[in-house]
Amino acid sequence: MRKTVVGTFDSREDAEQVAALLIERGFDRSDIDLRATGPTTGTTSPSEGTSWWDWLFGESDDRSYYSERLERGGVILAVTTDEQGAARARRLMEAEGAEVEAGAAPTREADRAMRGEPGAREPTAAAGTPGSEEQVLPVVEERLRIGKRPVARGAVRVYSRVAERPVEERVPLREEHVRVERRPADRPIADAAAAFREDTIEVEETAEEAVVAKEAHVVEEVAVSKDVEERVEEVRDRVRHTEIDVERAPDVTERAGAAQADDTDYRRHWTETSRTPGLSYEQFDPAYRFGHELARDGRDWAAVEPEARRRWEERNPGTWERFVGSIRYAWERARGDRRRAA
Repeated sequence: MRKTVVGTFDSREDAEQVAALLIERGFDRSDIDLRATGPTTGTTSPSEGTSWWDWLFGESDDRSYYSERLERGGVILAVTTDEQGAARARRLMEAEGAEVEAGAAPTREADRAMRGEPGAREPTAAAGTPGSEEQVLPVVEERLRIGKRPVARGAVRVYSRVAERPVEERVPLREEHVRVERRPADRPIADAAAAFREDTIEVEETAEEAVVAKEAHVVEEVAVSKDVEERVEEVRDRVRHTEIDVERAPDVTERAGAAQADDTDYRRHWTETSRTPGLSYEQFDPAYRFGHELARDGRDWAAVEPEARRRWEERNPGTWERFVGSIRYAWERARGDRRRAA
């Protein structure tokens, strides 16, 4: 038996990301349909000649609920699959922050009852789960996973280059010089004929000169190596987890009265403080509701503000400074109401 899971998102970007995630998890692209006020992605109506609204809701009044969500800028994501796949799609969309119904969309009466508006009736069980109103709120905890990766911490470079320096040494050198002397003599010659014969005496002079030769010698060695040391580093970080607070909500009449009182006070605050021409109270109402929800956190404003800014800017980029006054006023008012109730 095939079932349709319908989820509503505040922004088109969130819905498209969840649609891509569903496809990544194995859902068929043709089973996913996305509807928004602007150009849409996804498949067309599953049956020609029948509108998408008729196919999804038939003659139910639930189509008006989703029509209003679209007019307010919401986005609808529908997944048609078997029962097991519907359960998976529902869990995934709820984890991504969607308002999800399986088998049938919530009626306007159910939506009014959840908001505590006057005249609302309690919602009935969702189609496809007869007699059951079980809703699952997952308790999520982050776990620290620590890995290791090499990083460059610097380097040691050893260069070899050729340099010159002057050297000087004293070397003794030997030289020969021929000395010719004339000495007086007076003695007879026995062989006169031999005495008048021509003759030549030749004596060679020698000398030493310095001859320079160079011979390379290894006089030192530079060895490059690495020493490996191990150290233990203590890693500190922060992990998030969800905590479940259970409180009993007042009955429908009390909720309606409280919601009306909040709305009256928010309108008064907007009238007294609004300085932005061209903007109506209805445009500020989501900011007041957002601030009211923030009060459930229990921490002071300094701790709540960074996360609140991030969540608001994800859905309403560039508008935090414009609406932060209304958000904080509703947060302070809700905190005051909670302290008085305690």
